[in-house]
Amino acid sequence: MKWIYDLSYEQLKEEIISIHIKKFVADQVFQWIYEKNVQTVDAWSNISKTNRNILSKQYDTTLNKTIDVEEDQQGTKKFLFELKDKKRIESVLIKEKDHYTFCISTQVGCALECLFCATGRMGYKRNLSSGEILSQILLLKKELLQYKGKINIVFMGMGEPLLNYEQLKQALEIIISERGIGISPRNITLSTAGILKRLQRFETDFPGVKVSFSLNASDASQRETLMPISKKEKLGDILDYFRTTARIRKHRITFEYVLLKGVNDSLEDARKIAKLLRGTSCKINLIPYNPNEFMNFRTPDPEAVEAFGDYLHSKGYTVIVRWSKGRDTKSACGQLAIEGP
Repeated sequence: MKWIYDLSYEQLKEEIISIHIKKFVADQVFQWIYEKNVQTVDAWSNISKTNRNILSKQYDTTLNKTIDVEEDQQGTKKFLFELKDKKRIESVLIKEKDHYTFCISTQVGCALECLFCATGRMGYKRNLSSGEILSQILLLKKELLQYKGKINIVFMGMGEPLLNYEQLKQALEIIISERGIGISPRNITLSTAGILKRLQRFETDFPGVKVSFSLNASDASQRETLMPISKKEKLGDILDYFRTTARIRKHRITFEYVLLKGVNDSLEDARKIAKLLRGTSCKINLIPYNPNEFMNFRTPDPEAVEAFGDYLHSKGYTVIVRWSKGRDTKSACGQLAIEGP
């Protein structure tokens, strides 16, 4: 049987017609599995029993298996999901003041090998299918029961989203569609280390989705050391792209900057960043490093973080310091990792 979540709306409609079911049933099926988040075919009450029997034999409607859930005192939950081939991924549900944020993975592991990231340490296993991306969202939504308020989706989990572009695109089309999950593009953020050609395509395909760029260094040389992808995807080219396209972008670019004690957290680094980003419409998220037992980096002192932020603010930048939630359960930025195959 085909896993239904790997099908786009058009693919499902074509298949439903091919098995002699009226095409409008595709809309009903999408409503049940995405809007209502009901996976039991027998519960699809507005579809005839005959058609339900056909559909149940044609499609697997089960979601991925939840292996473990860890929750901290702030209500942040880290989920361990098992995929059909027994590989595992992590996703995070973050409880905010007036909404929830879902941190979603796009790959099993990551190929970029950023020195300070636990996911990079585990290496790249494979891309997720569109259904495996969507399944995370549907499973996290089930945790919220009857909640109907705002949900933010951030592709900041395991993997580099732009290296899995086609599957990400298909999943996003269902996420933002009114016949799908129905989350507004303005409530979705893609985090990337910078794959320029695919970033350009992404902003063309999804102009309403926000982009968050992982900067993490105050100059190109330092970034090449911390983030090897920068040797191929040059920082200067990416920054030039952000500057020249600012007028047609719906949102300011967010620059994510992980502060590593004694590495990139000095006032000199702050001065370099102020110069580096001059002329770029942006905001800057400062993220004090979240510790990992297998890495030698350290978290900066709060005083150093404050001084760093104050300097950038004095130069006219919008600066937000993000002391990440979920650090105690290793579900904060840069901490997601699965050992084993």
